[in-house]
Amino acid sequence: MYLGTLVKSLLTLFLLVLSGYLIKKINLVSDKTVDELSDVLLKIILPASIIASGFEGKNNDIKSVGLSFLIISLCYIFFFLFSFIVFRGIIKDKGRRNLAINMCVFANTSFIGLPLVAVLFGSSGMIYAVIYNLLYNVFMYTLGIRLFGEKNEKLDIKAFVLNPLTLSSILSIVLFFLPLDGGGVVEDFLSTIGGLSGPLSMMLVGSWLIGVDLKSVLKKPLCYLVSLMRLLILPLSVFFVLSLLDVDELMTDTITLISAIPVGTLNVIFSKKFGGDSHLANETMMQSLVLSVVTIPLIVLLF
Repeated sequence: MYLGTLVKSLLTLFLLVLSGYLIKKINLVSDKTVDELSDVLLKIILPASIIASGFEGKNNDIKSVGLSFLIISLCYIFFFLFSFIVFRGIIKDKGRRNLAINMCVFANTSFIGLPLVAVLFGSSGMIYAVIYNLLYNVFMYTLGIRLFGEKNEKLDIKAFVLNPLTLSSILSIVLFFLPLDGGGVVEDFLSTIGGLSGPLSMMLVGSWLIGVDLKSVLKKPLCYLVSLMRLLILPLSVFFVLSLLDVDELMTDTITLISAIPVGTLNVIFSKKFGGDSHLANETMMQSLVLSVVTIPLIVLLF
């Protein structure tokens, strides 16, 4: 990516985050409105963007897209193993240790990762991000949920498949591999709706920062370690290995970027549901969100 284009995109994203912060700061929108816009983003706008990528991403090499399933799966396995090795000797409490591992593995790929990829890499990068997000759900509802302490918890197949992001991801991948030409009103409609994902998601991220107690969040050593792993160590490891393997450049950049996203909200939700340390999960999620304003641009400068 050309440096000028990169800087312009990052400045635009920063201004969108700042706009969201200011809009919420002066109470132009309520908490209820923020929640409702988040639902619209997750249930309509992002699925539209994901499905559109199935039409628009056909310029990608089919072998590279197929290979990305294997590469991304290996990335998730690496995240699990590396995080386990790091935290095994640091955190003695098993519950907190498993939570730390999950927070390193599972980022906020849907809410932040997908829109960010759409803005920086367009539809060509989105197809890899869609696969990344689909495998996210597979690993979260199998290995991830077991680390939360629910060994007997079974994957609700119906809820998993009917999730708008899962369903749209599967449809997008099917559309990509089918010999169908894009174009037409449907693709234009989906692309137009999906184009709202980047601006809206970044403004919502800015609105979240209103509720962050910086003094509290930035004083937690364990949170810093998880954030360091999630935001820098793991994505840099992915970039280094994929670069050595001479993997497709766009695939390398997309997987690296989406691997550098802050801690995901599902870690907080499942911690509450299964009796884990939801306070630690929430503090780490917010800290990583704040720090990512600095770390994501640093990661993108590698491309």
